[in-house]
Amino acid sequence: MQLGQYDEAAKVLTRAHEYEIKQRHSYGDEITQLLRQAKREKFRKEEEARINQEIELQSYLNLLIDDDVKNKIDILQVSSNGGESLDDKIEEIKTKADSSKAQLNDLFAQVDERRKRREIPDFLCGKISFELLRDPVITPSGITYDRNDILTHLHRVGHFDPVTRVPLTADQLIPNLAMREVVEHFEKENEWAVDA
Repeated sequence: MQLGQYDEAAKVLTRAHEYEIKQRHSYGDEITQLLRQAKREKFRKEEEARINQEIELQSYLNLLIDDDVKNKIDILQVSSNGGESLDDKIEEIKTKADSSKAQLNDLFAQVDERRKRREIPDFLCGKISFELLRDPVITPSGITYDRNDILTHLHRVGHFDPVTRVPLTADQLIPNLAMREVVEHFEKENEWAVDA
């Protein structure tokens, strides 16, 4: 990861995590934390490249509009013999170009605003930490928690479900595979969520 090879780091860490699960070893949250960090850095790097491409594209399109205005005015001046109608036509071309540039800049601003307004749906958030579920487990009462959050609660606060107050022990927690699948799909579709 230190070399900036985030894809390779993610592959190796994914294999390590799968091995950890198969061998039933527990290295705490270290491997998954490093895996999230690799994915986060990869996304950050890609996002930075996308933003730079959008800025270049916006600048290029604005220059094209300016060049188009200049060309239209040059053609108009060559084909026209002057007069007041020429000034009106030039003003019309400039007004139309300004309108096009404003629409273009608004479009890029909307894309940027959508990028800023990213939110994780409530049903994908843990009931204790209110963060994206990483390792969802379900209790006998049917409530889904993140494994680390509920284990910490059971260890520090007491052996009961924090929402229903029903007695609960760690061995009653069942992996919520359906929710894990939904979270993984959400993360694939919304790479920014790895950062959350």
